[in-house]
Amino acid sequence: MRAHWSEAKNHLEHLKPYWSYEDIGVFFLVLVLLGLVLRLFVRFHLLPRSEVTKPSGLLQIAMVVSLSLALYLVLKFRHHQPVLQPLGWVWPRPAHIVVAVIAGILLASGVALYLRFRHQSTQPIAVMELLFLGLLLGPILEESLFRGCLLPLLAQTTGSRIAVILTAILFALFHQPPNLAHWVSFTATGVAYGWIRVASRSTAAAALMHATYNLALFLSARC
Repeated sequence: MRAHWSEAKNHLEHLKPYWSYEDIGVFFLVLVLLGLVLRLFVRFHLLPRSEVTKPSGLLQIAMVVSLSLALYLVLKFRHHQPVLQPLGWVWPRPAHIVVAVIAGILLASGVALYLRFRHQSTQPIAVMELLFLGLLLGPILEESLFRGCLLPLLAQTTGSRIAVILTAILFALFHQPPNLAHWVSFTATGVAYGWIRVASRSTAAAALMHATYNLALFLSARC
């Protein structure tokens, strides 16, 4: 196990991404601009104010699609190089697929038990939101950004283990958890997604674990 981690760690540390922190900054600038556009829409009564505080599923899908496209275009037009494969969107080995699915289910079970012990719960979502956001678009965007783009960049200076932890913390911060229990759950799952990204050398494996986790957590909340 240690040898496997070391081999994967060396791979990430010697994988020199062509993008930089400046590209990450440009992406987050786009994120801020999208937020400003939404507030302008509300100000001019093109959107109800509730869409900012509690966005509908359709608006969330539109935002995720826009941000995914923004990340792709930032890298494509700033560097004129392939994007998907360098971000780790390669097919993982069958063993890593199995591990991703099983780990996603176990993570969801553990988080569900932890939240119940803390008398907390996950926010209920509609089935269609789960299908588009929880199983497809959300994992694609978040894993592309945190495990595909940011993790290899951080690994160049901090090493893979610290990079996994740092991206997990940023992943939790991105979700704005309302309390300690949700901070712990987002950070723990972020570490797991980072681990499978390093071990499998595939962002697709992290996205699969992420989607499996979301589905299992959704089903556990319905039980």
